[in-house]
Amino acid sequence: MKKIIYYTDTPQLGGAENQLFLLSKFLNKEKFLPILIISNYSHFNKYISKFEKEGIKTYKINVLHKHDPRHFFQLRDIIKKEKPDLIHLQLWNPASNRYAFLASDKTPIITTEHDPFKLSYLKKQIKKRSLKKVAKIITVSEENKKLMTNLYPEIEEKIEIVHNGIDTTLWKNQILRFTEEERDEIKENLFRAKKDTFIILTVAELHERKGQKYLINAIPEVITKYPNVKFVFAGDGKEKENYQKQIKNLNIERNAILIGKQSNIAKIFKSSDLFVLPSLREAFGLVNVEAMLTPLAVIASIKGGIPEIVKDKETGILVQSKSSKALSNAILKLISNPEKRLEMAKNGYLRASKFFDAKIMSEKHEEIYNKTIENAERKIDI
Repeated sequence: MKKIIYYTDTPQLGGAENQLFLLSKFLNKEKFLPILIISNYSHFNKYISKFEKEGIKTYKINVLHKHDPRHFFQLRDIIKKEKPDLIHLQLWNPASNRYAFLASDKTPIITTEHDPFKLSYLKKQIKKRSLKKVAKIITVSEENKKLMTNLYPEIEEKIEIVHNGIDTTLWKNQILRFTEEERDEIKENLFRAKKDTFIILTVAELHERKGQKYLINAIPEVITKYPNVKFVFAGDGKEKENYQKQIKNLNIERNAILIGKQSNIAKIFKSSDLFVLPSLREAFGLVNVEAMLTPLAVIASIKGGIPEIVKDKETGILVQSKSSKALSNAILKLISNPEKRLEMAKNGYLRASKFFDAKIMSEKHEEIYNKTIENAERKIDI
């Protein structure tokens, strides 16, 4: 059995951390022994307990922040104790996990670049030195691979693409257990809408890069033709107050609502009729997969890994970012054509089930692990 250490120095939990959990959960435990190393922040307790419930060994290292040098010393001691066959680092930003490269000694390293972007000159030089120690680099989309290759052309041969995934069985089970009564309750009490209101959903952090302001600006044109439509924005973030003001200034408060971050997200999707993600920058856009599994037709920006998920005119409509007009046109097109909308939803469900299951993601990682460990053992023998 091969021992894999997973490490991240992230101070906050997000999509990358959820992918790490799913990868660990579905890893073949007869062949691999996953071990989690993570900072001992109190707000990580529930997250860490998910690993422990799956029987995954965890180490909580005592640090105050991501720059705390105790990362290095505690990591070094754990690696010496566990003697892993491989260390897999989750890079939540391209300059993260710097202490792990120092503490790893001669253990092979794999990194996942969840959201690569251009660094300052000094950080880029440090990054280049770190990448020399890396055996394989995983990117979550073709677009991320292109970006990494442009930034660091010398490491192109090290890059493997593994798309993110979701627990499709769990998602489908939540959808199957969902009742019409629950749907009516959510529409009435949470969405502040009538039972027959057409719901257009967006699920994303309320942040400029997610492009919600362009969708809000598209609402007046949509409701001029279809007044019985309501736009629901799920998520929290620093732009919340600005978006509330924008909705008020446009006098569309009856047709738009911010509902904050929600825990029963599958039910939120199932209570909606169409999904829109107007991102300006998106590493992958896994929320589109959730929409497709619901199933819902999707309207999304041609950004990052989104076109690898949403197939234009097949599972939804792709539009240029920062264009309220493009968004309103796409929305009006799908509202007016329910047959096409349902066809796209069906196609999306089949595509999401086939390509974006977390089990598939884990299997692809296992292949990379085996090759990397074999290559490392071969070098030792030589």
